[in-house]
Formats: sequence, structure tokens, C-alpha cells
Amino acid sequence: MSTKYSDSEIRIRRAQKDDMNAVAEMIQELADFEKMSDGPKISVKDLKRDGFESQPPAFQCLVAEVSKGDSNVIVGYALYFPIYSTWEGKSMMLEDIYVRTSERRRGVGNKLFNAVANEAKASGSSRLDFHVLEWNDARSFYEGKGATNLTKSEQWCYYRLTGESLQQAALQGTIK
Repeated sequence: MSTKYSDSEIRIRRAQKDDMNAVAEMIQELADFEKMSDGPKISVKDLKRDGFESQPPAFQCLVAEVSKGDSNVIVGYALYFPIYSTWEGKSMMLEDIYVRTSERRRGVGNKLFNAVANEAKASGSSRLDFHVLEWNDARSFYEGKGATNLTKSEQWCYYRLTGESLQQAALQGTIK
């Protein structure tokens, strides 16, 4: 088993446009891990446009770096964005948090997650929402942080509308 990094060996920083190549690679790694290899439909170009060329940006991103020889290597990322709760006001959605397989259980994910929580708090968010696949062992990590499984406790179901169903609904949704 790999040893944990010391706090000084892991650097969490705001992603830059040039980091999106590494982030795109890790998005694909995450999709592979989730057994959804064909899932990602976005490109590096999309990430650069949506995160760095759009105002406001569609997402924020943090990356985790560690020193490997003479250079720093990105070993994880967290992608998140503001949302709004009609019950609690400003909130944050953590879309993805991922640490490369070789770097897991070394404290990287913990530091990334805490940094996103810090971003949520600093933005005035009352909560941090995220989804975890039922079979993912990381659920115990999040529960250890104090996260609540809303499906279990409040019976919320997470839905998605895509493709033809989205198109059909949109055709009937004129705003006047």
C-alpha cells in the first residue's frame, strides 16, 4: 500500500485552461471506473470554452498536484458549480471528484474534497450536493465526512432528461 503524502507534498490549486488536457484524461478514467466508458461526450475544447472562455464560467475546477522528480503532476481534480436551493439559498454542486488510481489512499481525495467544501463555504453556500454510485466504496468516505444519503433518508430520486425526451419537452416549452 502507498504511503500518505504529507500536507506539503499535495498542492490543491485552481485549474488553469492548460490543465484541461489532464482533466479530460481523468474524466475518461472516471468514466472507465464507473463502467461507462462511452459516457463522456465533451472534448478538451469544450472544457476550455465552458470553464475559461464563458462568462460566467459553466464550472469551476480544482486540481491536485504532487511533485514527481523535477515536475509537478496533476493526480486529481474536482469540478463543481453553483446551484440554488429554494429552501436554503446558495448551494454548490460537486459534479466530479477523481484521483488517479495510483494516487488513491494517500490523502489527495481528502484534500480535494475539503478544498471544494471550503469553496462552497466561501461562496456563501449553505450546502454541498453530490452524487455517488451505490456500488462505489467511496460512499463510506463521504459518510465519514458527515454527508447524508438523501435517497435513504429523504427518499429523493435523481432524474435526468436527455436526447429525444429533452427535445420533445423543449419543443413544448415556449416562454412568452
